[in-house]
Amino acid sequence: MSAKKKRFSRMQSMFADALEVPEEIALDLPRVTLLGNISLEVENHKGIISYSAKEVRLRVNDGYLIARGNNFKLRSIRKTDVSLEGEINNLAIILDAESESDFNNGWLNQEDLEKLLQEELAEQTEE
Repeated sequence: MSAKKKRFSRMQSMFADALEVPEEIALDLPRVTLLGNISLEVENHKGIISYSAKEVRLRVNDGYLIARGNNFKLRSIRKTDVSLEGEINNLAIILDAESESDFNNGWLNQEDLEKLLQEELAEQTEE
């Protein structure tokens, strides 16, 4: 991270403290909550890059988040929040990922996401 960017982040942090605004909101950072290896919640994400039963990739400010494991199920999804359950084996947050910056071509559109969710619901009703 450049010196200018670090200085700007410090100023944003001080501003957030002064106004009593949560720092992750002021700095536009993801809030990641992991419950053991069975539940993951990500707040303040920028979009779903990919989703499968074994891997989820989310865009976050200046990078991306990757969760890998088994039997992933999206429990809830909102514009900036995602809740995931399953066996989480690996979790990585990659920031300043310039080599991966053209993820826009791999983003799920609304139609594809709805199809994935419908398939998952169909699987749940079969069980």
